[in-house]
Amino acid sequence: APQPARAPEADAPRSEAARQAARERRAARAAALDEDSKGEVVEQRITRENSRSSDEDFSTSLRDALQPDDQRQARQQARNDDDDDNNDLAKALLLGLGAVAVGTYLNNNRQVALSAPDRVVVTRPDGSQELIKDDTALLRQPGSTVATENFDDGSSRTVVTRADGSRVVTIRDADLRVLRRTLVSPDGTRTQLIDDTAEVEPVDIATLPAPAPVATPGIYQDEAALREALRREVDIDRRFSLGQIRSIPEVRSLVAPVNIDAITFDTGSAAISPDQAKQLSTLGKVIQDAIAKNPREVFLIEGHTDLVGSDAANLALSDRRAESVALALTEYFQVPPENLVVQGYGEQFPQVRQDGDVRENRRAAVRRITDLLQTAEAQ
Repeated sequence: APQPARAPEADAPRSEAARQAARERRAARAAALDEDSKGEVVEQRITRENSRSSDEDFSTSLRDALQPDDQRQARQQARNDDDDDNNDLAKALLLGLGAVAVGTYLNNNRQVALSAPDRVVVTRPDGSQELIKDDTALLRQPGSTVATENFDDGSSRTVVTRADGSRVVTIRDADLRVLRRTLVSPDGTRTQLIDDTAEVEPVDIATLPAPAPVATPGIYQDEAALREALRREVDIDRRFSLGQIRSIPEVRSLVAPVNIDAITFDTGSAAISPDQAKQLSTLGKVIQDAIAKNPREVFLIEGHTDLVGSDAANLALSDRRAESVALALTEYFQVPPENLVVQGYGEQFPQVRQDGDVRENRRAAVRRITDLLQTAEAQ
């Protein structure tokens, strides 16, 4: 089926997460933002054995994660018995180094819809679903050391130190949202990539410009066209937080997505074979060139699924697929992982609006969100 030129986000139902992100204005607060504060540090050296590569699937399949087992029920019972112990969900996450506080997710009437070691999907009161995952997973590359400092308020500061002496510092709040990401070069130069700590303007969705036209299918192999599509400026006189870009479809669609048609995933799988990864060479070169020219460039890699399977499983699967694309760009084409943001959207924004096993809907896409991010303005 030919791909429609309209944005898949057009006419999408507005979720509670989108409405909340649109209202948000307060500046973020977290103990981890205070450079003088000290937390409990866990350090880990990253090797091939304890990192994930793009050609392998996740060690737990989503099918396993969806099987209710006695242990999970026992854990749920223990959680019900002890309301103070909000870390059980965090333990289920096992994000890289183990428990990270995500206690607030158990309040606010959120129900756990799926719990796998690397992703948790919660359902909000309006029925929409939200993904909780480790946004530093991409940075866990062999040869680096990862030190995570956890604070009493649930916030954390993760410092990834690489063999060349460069460091990537990521600060997250208790909800695991990235508040700030900074690249510190070996010579001490600091490049702010993400900064969600400032007060933000609420978003009046009705006054936003129309979505950018969707890039032509097949463009990812044509270097000049791809460069042009990803470089297109956004004509809007304000900036947004990363949270607003991730959660509000109308904000995200201000920049055109480029569908990565080269990559097709097996049903239920998030692995990319080396042969398929080679198909990403043009995209890898264009992104790498852009970052070499401007180290503050940030690209959003999105994952989408068809409508087969449960919402929660599709949301987690789409996020894992986006992570695989980002890993492949890093492994094969040396794209710096700190300049990539990964987000799965499950079955919410189908390219072709029909039920069932539709190949066009099992897709990954990339957007250059540099011009939308409030950090770009701060520099």
